[in-house]
Amino acid sequence: MRDLRDGESVDVTGSTGATYTIKNVGGVYACSCPAWRTQSLPVDQRTCKHLRKLRGDAAEDARIGGPPAPKPAKASAPPPKPAPLPVPAPALTLPAPAETEAVVLEYHTSKGRFDGLRCRLGDGQPVGVAAGFGDKERDCPPPVGGIVALRFPQVSATGVPCGASYAGVRADDAPTLPLPPRP
Repeated sequence: MRDLRDGESVDVTGSTGATYTIKNVGGVYACSCPAWRTQSLPVDQRTCKHLRKLRGDAAEDARIGGPPAPKPAKASAPPPKPAPLPVPAPALTLPAPAETEAVVLEYHTSKGRFDGLRCRLGDGQPVGVAAGFGDKERDCPPPVGGIVALRFPQVSATGVPCGASYAGVRADDAPTLPLPPRP
């Protein structure tokens, strides 16, 4: 099996007869084939059959820091769905939308994209927030442990906001709610 020196490249012929270029730039191997280019992994963790043929399976597994890449299955089971955000049943509609503050516990994602927040109110009750986020907040959500303002039109029988939407990060740095316990 062959390794490329830093800056070196080599052309390989694929199974369809197309020629692809494999190169090593600073220890990061890249291939010009569609399989390598369309992976949704960081470039230093991608691999393809051309790299495996050139370098060997063991060298590629060691380089990408994990087990061998899974072979695509023809009929695979769908990935498990993430746990849904808590949504309490509304019990009381408020005369005007109200606001409260909550501590961010974790991010909720769907299909690898930011989808909402799981928060904790001052009395310890969980609340899910999936609305009110702009592109800026979806790209850079509020930090875990940070305090956010929530706006809501209804509350449950236990006082948890229903239909809560994100209203922004708390303006000052003085927390009034206890931070979540550290694991």
